[in-house]
Amino acid sequence: MSHSVDWSAVKADFPVLQRRIDGQRLVYLDSANTSQKPNSVIDTMADFMRHGYAPINRSAYRLAGEATDAFEGARTKVQRFINAPGAHEVVFTKNATESLNLIAATWGRANLRRGDVVVLTHMEHHANIVPWHMLAAERGIELRWIP
Repeated sequence: MSHSVDWSAVKADFPVLQRRIDGQRLVYLDSANTSQKPNSVIDTMADFMRHGYAPINRSAYRLAGEATDAFEGARTKVQRFINAPGAHEVVFTKNATESLNLIAATWGRANLRRGDVVVLTHMEHHANIVPWHMLAAERGIELRWIP
């Protein structure tokens, strides 16, 4: 059974994609840094900010508890969606750059040693090059480039 996606309907749910720049429709290709949001996300975030904005996992009062429950509920949904063994394995970061920096700084420092090789492509975003260069200088790992 195949499911087709109505890409026009998907695009229509993203307000920013309705913009035209210099007469051309907007094509956005920087989602690893800052993802555009569909109306459902914008509406949910606005509702949360208006009616339940509170710290997560930090306080005992009702609003904070509700915010924490919503946050952890999202973590569980992501865990199920990606089929992770447990929700504790799902880590939210603000973007791919922060994720790559955390991977290099934690997993890389714990596991990579002098002479180990990290393979990158020539098409990598700058954010996926810098943390490995820093680790190479710090740890003596080797960076290899493939086309």
